[in-house]
Amino acid sequence: WPDDAVAIARRLKKLAVRHDGLRPMDEAISTAGGVSATALDAQLMLRARPGVFCAGEMLDWEAPTGGYLLTACLATGRHAGRGVVDWLAREAG
Repeated sequence: WPDDAVAIARRLKKLAVRHDGLRPMDEAISTAGGVSATALDAQLMLRARPGVFCAGEMLDWEAPTGGYLLTACLATGRHAGRGVVDWLAREAG
């Protein structure tokens, strides 16, 4: 694997994801459970494990299936990613 982020991103974008077709709609649900909101700070970092961030389906939520769930996963991933950057900056002093 390449060492720089741009080369890694280019390689990941070319990664083929194969599947066997669509599943029935009654199987297309998000799971309940996950990391509780009280276990996280505002940046989605685990209070008990500084430096560990959670997003998407790691979080304890129940949501309808479809674009909203995907949007929520992407949005919390972005938010947690910004939290990582902020946390690393604070740690570096």
